[in-house]
Amino acid sequence: MPDPITAIQNRVDSILFREGTFSSIAWLLSEGQLDYGDYLNWRKGGAGYLEDHFKSPTPEVIAKLRLAQRCAEKLKLDSFCEPYSSITLQPLRVCRSETDELLFTTVYQPARNRQQTDLFFDSAPVFATQNLIRAIVDQRIDAIPGCLSHLRSLDREKCSSFERLLAEHEQCTRYPETGTKIDYLKNILSPTAFEVLGRFASDFLIPCWQQLSRELALRKFDAGMPDDHLSFTAFRALEWRDVVASVENEENWKNQPILLFRHAEACFKANQEAQGLESWFQLFLDFPEKAERMVGDTGNFLLVCDWMNFNDLDPGLEPAFFPAWTVLKKPALAKITVALNEENSAGQALQMIRALVGRTDNAITQNTLHVRARLRHLNPNLFVHYMAANR
Repeated sequence: MPDPITAIQNRVDSILFREGTFSSIAWLLSEGQLDYGDYLNWRKGGAGYLEDHFKSPTPEVIAKLRLAQRCAEKLKLDSFCEPYSSITLQPLRVCRSETDELLFTTVYQPARNRQQTDLFFDSAPVFATQNLIRAIVDQRIDAIPGCLSHLRSLDREKCSSFERLLAEHEQCTRYPETGTKIDYLKNILSPTAFEVLGRFASDFLIPCWQQLSRELALRKFDAGMPDDHLSFTAFRALEWRDVVASVENEENWKNQPILLFRHAEACFKANQEAQGLESWFQLFLDFPEKAERMVGDTGNFLLVCDWMNFNDLDPGLEPAFFPAWTVLKKPALAKITVALNEENSAGQALQMIRALVGRTDNAITQNTLHVRARLRHLNPNLFVHYMAANR
């Protein structure tokens, strides 16, 4: 059976690839353990302890973060402590506990990329860079020219990268078409932001996505331009409830694989686990090939583990039967409802498994034997797994 740590390692790798570092805030936001609005309010100094806004109990969040940090340590990354401060440069606290605070303020990144702030000759440009980054991400427009000028006098090459970032941002705002802005923001500005700002890039980019969300508020979904929709921009802005609402406002949204995916993932992040699984089950039943490609991008730890175990089955099952097998292993999920196509064998299998595992007693009735016979005829391999689970 696959090691569940693999799923956690994949999430750590994803954050490292995107931001160049692994930090607790990036992890909390990407895992849906923290709403971006609460994080932003905290950075403004108006939210007290950040742990009061976690979606799960603090001990549970800490246990998962420790596992993620162990994965980062296995990569032999350089770790250092970097306390948080507000936009007005006031100290911020994540946790009441000093020990837990140290955990949340530990940052991991490749040693060769770490700025050596303890070296005398490097300190001035490093501090100038940090001041410029703060001015940019905090949107202190009046302070940016002075910070740029200071950095230019110390490190012209470093300054040029920030000038390129700001020029690209200005260019993005000038495009008249929203679709062009989305493409530019996704493929040009975002890579530059992560290259220049590192783990602070999200603070710079999310307001850009929020602005595009406002422009797309009334736009209907077009399968030919799937990113030109509120469900995409709100997803990038970590506004999960807006993603869910924008998808559900679309007629026949369950016929669009990408909308099913966005809906499922946003539901997970918004603590709507059952609704998220419903959309994932629908995706596997109706679009198994697309679901197989998309499932690697899910942020749901349990779903990833189930999928890994499913792929390790002997005898194996086709991807469309993943929902039926999942319900077999977790009978509590029999309550999940999805739209079933009577001609879809995977849907029929799910219906049979729900009928078999959803019983409140263990009595073998004539109906039970009948459903078993139908399941055996429909999918002998799934029947083998059913019988093994009921020995």
